[in-house]
This record gives sequence, C-alpha cells and structure tokens, in this order.
Amino acid sequence: MSPAIQQPHVIAQFRQLIWQALDTESLPTALFVAERLLAYDPKSADSVHIHAVCLYRDGQYQAALHVAKNWSKHVGCAYVYAQCCLKLGGGKESEGVSVLEGCRRQWTGTSSWSQHSDTERRAIPDAASITFLIGKLWHALGDIKKAVEAYVVAVKINPFLWEAFIGLCETGVNLRVNNIFKPTAEMLESLKLPSASSLSVSGTIPEENASVNGLRNASENLQNDPFSSSNGGARDRDLAFNNHPSFFNRLNEGLGNIGEVETPTAQSSNPSSHEMLGGGNMNAIPEKPPPVRKTRATTTEITARKLSSRNTREISDNSKRSTTTTTISQESTTTAAPARRSTRLTSKFTSKLGVGAERETRLATKEREREAKKIKSTGSRSRSLHISSGTGAAAKEREKERDKGGNSEDVNVRNGSSTTTTVSIEFTESPESKRATRATTATIASKRKQMASADPSLTRIRKKQMTDAAAAQKPIAAAPTVTLKPLTDSKKEEAMYYVLDLFKKLGTGYFSLSRFHCKDALQILSTLPTSQKETPWVQSAIGRAQYEMANYADAERSFLKVRQLDPVRTKDMEVFSTILWHQRKDVELSYLAHELVELDRLSPESWCALGNCFSLQRDHDQALKCFKRATQLNPKLAYAFTLQGHEHVSNEEYEKALSSYRSAIAADSRHYNAWYGLGKVFEKMGKYDIAEKHFRTATKINPTNAVLVCCVGMVLEKTKDYTGALGQYKIACEMAPGSALSRFKKARTLMSLKMYPSALNELKILKDIAPDEANVHFLLGKLYKLLKDKKNAIKHFTDAMNLDPKAGHLIKDAIENLDDDDDSYSAEDPEVNRFLDH
Repeated sequence: MSPAIQQPHVIAQFRQLIWQALDTESLPTALFVAERLLAYDPKSADSVHIHAVCLYRDGQYQAALHVAKNWSKHVGCAYVYAQCCLKLGGGKESEGVSVLEGCRRQWTGTSSWSQHSDTERRAIPDAASITFLIGKLWHALGDIKKAVEAYVVAVKINPFLWEAFIGLCETGVNLRVNNIFKPTAEMLESLKLPSASSLSVSGTIPEENASVNGLRNASENLQNDPFSSSNGGARDRDLAFNNHPSFFNRLNEGLGNIGEVETPTAQSSNPSSHEMLGGGNMNAIPEKPPPVRKTRATTTEITARKLSSRNTREISDNSKRSTTTTTISQESTTTAAPARRSTRLTSKFTSKLGVGAERETRLATKEREREAKKIKSTGSRSRSLHISSGTGAAAKEREKERDKGGNSEDVNVRNGSSTTTTVSIEFTESPESKRATRATTATIASKRKQMASADPSLTRIRKKQMTDAAAAQKPIAAAPTVTLKPLTDSKKEEAMYYVLDLFKKLGTGYFSLSRFHCKDALQILSTLPTSQKETPWVQSAIGRAQYEMANYADAERSFLKVRQLDPVRTKDMEVFSTILWHQRKDVELSYLAHELVELDRLSPESWCALGNCFSLQRDHDQALKCFKRATQLNPKLAYAFTLQGHEHVSNEEYEKALSSYRSAIAADSRHYNAWYGLGKVFEKMGKYDIAEKHFRTATKINPTNAVLVCCVGMVLEKTKDYTGALGQYKIACEMAPGSALSRFKKARTLMSLKMYPSALNELKILKDIAPDEANVHFLLGKLYKLLKDKKNAIKHFTDAMNLDPKAGHLIKDAIENLDDDDDSYSAEDPEVNRFLDH
C-alpha cells in the first residue's frame, strides 16, 4: 500500500537509482527499482514513464505498450508508446501517430538539443525528436509525403539530427544540403552569455576596455539627459541618431555640470561620451588637469557645437519629449572661477528657422523675454542659462572676435554694466505647440527686420552670421558607428560551427551517394580531414560508391580497410560479399562468410555473405536458405530479398523470383536492384513492354548506371526498335566509356543497321577492353565476313574457338559459311544469341 503522502525526496532517490542503472546498462536493476517507484507513487505519470522506458530498453515492447497506453496525455509516455508501435509494426504505426498528435500542444516549440551532457539529461523528448518519430511512423506506413514533411520539420528544429537527414535521403526527395546544416535562431541565442554585451566601434579606438567604459558612461548619461525620454525603448529606437557627434555634444550640455561651461579646462577630468567612443585620445587624459580661465574661443566652440547640432535635433521627432524649462543661476553652479564680463548667448528658438542669430538692442531683449513667456505658455520646452558677466570693455573685445569668427548665435553686450545671458533651446511636442512657436518666431523675425532697417550695421552682421551658420551646417565627418553585440561563448560557437561544417560535408557526400552521383560523392568525401576519412563509416561509403561505379577492385580495397579499422563490423558486409562474388574470388568470399558468422550468427549481413558464397559455388538451394534466414532476421533488408530473387532466376523459378523482388520493393521502394530483377524476369518471360517499364523505373532511381540503360536498349532491340536501342547504347557508352557490355551491344545494333564501319570501330575498342572474350572475337569474325575480309574473319573465328571450345560447333559453322554471299547480319539464331549474350 502506497503512503498517503508521497515524499519528493524519496521519489528523487528512486529516480536517481533508475537512471544510474540505465546508464550502466543494468536493466534488471532498473526494472526492479522502477516497479518499486510505481508502487510508491502510482498516480504519477512520470513514474509510469520511467517504468515504460525501462521495459522498452529491455526489449519488452508489448509490456511497455501496455503500461504507457493509459497515460498517452503525458509526452514521455506517448513517445514510448509510439516507439513500441514502430517496433511491433503490423499497422500499429497509425496508432503511434495519433497518440503523438494528441499531445502536440505539450511538445510543440520545445527544444533540448543543448541540454544533454555527461552530467545533465532531459528525460522528456523535445519537438525535433517527436517530429522525427512521426516521420518514421509515416515512412513505415508508406506515406512518403507526410514522412518527408515530418523529417523536414525535425531537421529545421535540430540540424544535428542526422537520422532525420538520412530519412530524407531515403525518401528520394531533392535537398539543398547547405540549407539544412546551418545554425538555427535558438542555437545562436544559446551562445549568448547572460547579462553581458560587447561593443563594436567602426573607428580608431585605442583600447577595448576604454570603448566598453565609454559605452557604459554613455548609457549613464542617457538616463540623466533632460532632452531624452524617460522611456528606455525610445532611446533604443534612436540609437542611430544618438551615435551622431552632435548627439554627444548635446548630451554633455545637458549633464548639469555648468562649472565646465563657466570655467573650462584644458582637458576635462571626466571625458565626454564622444571621446570615450573614439573621439579623443583616451590614453593621454591627466587625472587632475589645471583649470584655466574661460576665453572667447571656448565660448565660440560651445556656440558652434550648438549650431552644428541644429539639424540633428530635428531627427528626434519620433521620440516624444515632455516640455520642461530649466533655469540654472550662476551662483548655484559656478565654483571654479570668479564672475567675469557678461556676454549673452541666445540659441535659436526653433531648429526650423534655418538662420543664425543677430545682435539686438536692449529694447529687443525686453521684447524677446516677453515672447519667451508666450512660448512657455504654449507648451514648448526651453532651457535658460543665466550667466553673470563683468565689465563692458571686455565685452567689446569679444564682440570684435565674434564678428571675425562668426560662430556665436546671438550676442548682446551692454557696455559698462553686467547683464544676464539666456540660452534657450526649444523642442515642441504637439502640433498646437509647433504652430504657436512658428507664430512667435514670425513675430520676432518681423521685429528683427525693423531693427535691422534702423541700424545698417546690424544687417551686415546678420548676413555674415548667416553665412557662417550655413557653413557650420555643412556635413561633418562621420562619427564612429557604435553597434551593440551580445557577448557569446566563443569556444561553444567554434565547436558548433565545426560540427555543422563536418555534418555538411558528410551530408553532401551521403546525399550524392543516395542519388548515385558516385563521382561527386567520392570527391566530397575525399575533402574530409584525415582523422574523419579514416573511419569505418566514411570508408564504407567510399566502397559503396566505387561498387556502384563497378570499380570492384577499388571497392574491395576500401572494404578491406573497413575490416582493418573495425574487425567486428557486420554492417554493409553484404555489399562487400557481392563485390567478391563479381570478382569470382571464392576463397576470399568463403573466409569473409566464415568470419561474419562466427562474429554474429544473428546478423542478416552474415547470412547474406554466406548465401553469396554458396551462389558462387552454384549451390543455389543452399544460397536460398541463407537469404531466407537473412530476411527473417531483418524483414526490412531489401537486398536480401533481391539476392533471393536472383537465385530463383538461376533455378528458372520465375514466379518465386517475382515474389522475392516485390518483397524487396515493399521493404524499400527505391531499391533499384529489385526493379531491375523484375525487368529481367519479364524479359525472360517474353513480356518486353512490362520489362521496359520496370527497367525505366530502375533507371529513374539510378540514372548513372550504364547497365540499366543497356537493359532498356536490349528490350528495344528485341522489339526490332534498333534506332531506339542504338540511342540507349550511345548514352550507356557516354556514361561508362570502359563498359564492355555497352560497346558490345552498340556494335551489334550498328551491324543490324548495316553501319559496318562504325561497328568495326566499336569492336576494335572493345577488343582492347576485353581481349579474352570469345563472343567479341566471334562478332569480329562475322563483321569481317560481311566486309569481305576473309583473312581477318578466319583469324578472329580461330581466336574465339580457342577462348571458348564449348562453342566450337558454332564457330566451325561460321567458318564453313565464309563463302556465302549473305551481305546482311542477322542475330535471330537463338543459339548464336545465347552465345553472344553469354
């Protein structure tokens, strides 16, 4: 009886013991503890799931299916249930799909590809694994379209899911491998370090740390900037504007440290954000620079910066700013130097006036103050900076310097008395405030025109200042572009891209091999690093590619290397045994079969090798027994069914052969060998139309195989379509210039079309390729007879008789008929055809 309240720490102890047993392959212990956990906590789906996992790993598929059946709403239980359905087969695959689709909401969007390590695991599968399992279930049901859709989704979520890529290759769909093995957005996100960012500045920055510090200072200044919105999102949206030099100038003006304006120094102890981001020499900043007195050049610099930032302020109309007015008196801010002569600096009222400042009289000053009050009432924001000055004599000197430099905006000097200078910077927020500002500025402009007409000298000063202001507004050099990039784990990023690149090469090679583009596959696999190339999987793939190209000697060397690298490997050994069968190496084949059976008697590849050994010795009945045993061990091994069909054809059991080939196609619809076998059976049965159909199906699957193309031509030749047959033979010769079968068939077709010179050229090439073939010399003798070259005809007939004494009676008949006047070639004699087709 389970306790009334299950203790979490007890459950955790049970689960720890189970996972330890599973990791160490102690399945009996895992099953025992899982049963104890289920008895202690019977109402928990997690307990049922881990119990089902133990049963599944122990091979008890029916038991695992029964345990997980009533908990299908749990993702883990549904996954185990679907896996059991795939293992059991018999139509249960559709039930597995239904169960997984029933809990789709729980696993959609999940991903745990980077959460598995030596010390960490995720017991519940993620979306990629579940989608891939759905694809396997649809593939087993024969619904290729839905299987492809599931495989594609799986590799999009997790490109490291190699088995899903293999599934796509097996379905025969066209793929762009480069688009599969690339990092996903989630993978790139997982590379970012928490709460860290890096700074990238396109400019000259002495030190990386200084750049980061400058960014940090700029961020702090942004928060205190009275001209920026308090909303952080608005600052982010205006990042491109904030990078402008005038932005940093304006930013520094609003920091509230008026002492720097009143008493500037040679180099500030707190550098500006612009300097920290590459604007100045950050390596030569003294800790405590000596203060200096404010000069006219310093005031002109500040005024020029304000002029240059006029257009920049217009860009910031997307970020709404509240209207505020800040007035800072000199008494509360000036601490570094005593008050000196007064000058009044008045900035533009709005950035849209587009003109510089002008000199005004005292009456104009009073008028402007009244207008400023009106602006304040309309909601515009202004900032007034009152600075007390000294005597008027120095002010006159400053006036002369200003007239020469033309950098100040609006200066009014009252001789003999101290005045208050007001700097007003306005930003309108609403359309109403903008209209009010325009009306106010229009009034001020009219007043200025009246004053300018009263004093001609003011007009000259105004024109000079307008010219200087326009020059100040010219485009300036671009400031360093600041971009924020999150810091990433460089080691993890390097590892991810290395593995993806390796997967891309291997995937491209495997995809080319699955499409039977064997030359491309060999070229790609040869570019792998030596450590990867000298592995059993890669060498086996190279051997299979060479086998498909009929380069049996090279393929044998590759598989011998596989045997050296992995002496106990049985996978792909059925291909190796076939390579030895084609080379008639019965001793090597017998040794291989003996070794494989000794290694693993339950391996279907071992029984295939043993069957090939008996087939080479022409013991077809024993070979059939071996191949049937292989299909019992693995009903999905299509090649075993195909070999079984070949043996039935050797015994002339055509109906049994057809059944074996159809079983192979049921196991793998893209197994072109089985389609070829069906074509050969129907060809032997005289059903040439059906045979041509099956041969063409095999050719579509493997378009690079010259033998399949020749088979199509042979069927056309037997239907008297010599022109069509010649076209197929030409294609076959282009595919495989060294193929003796293609050239032999082509020469026979040319002789049937009475194209004797062309046929002679093909046979001469063929004689060099296969000098020991009796049928080649026999056909040459027939051709020389048609060309009235009796001497060469007798020579080649004699060579054919020496090479194949069993066909002596046919060759003697041909020699005796040399004097006949038959000028045409006929291959209708069945006995002659059998000899030539041998």
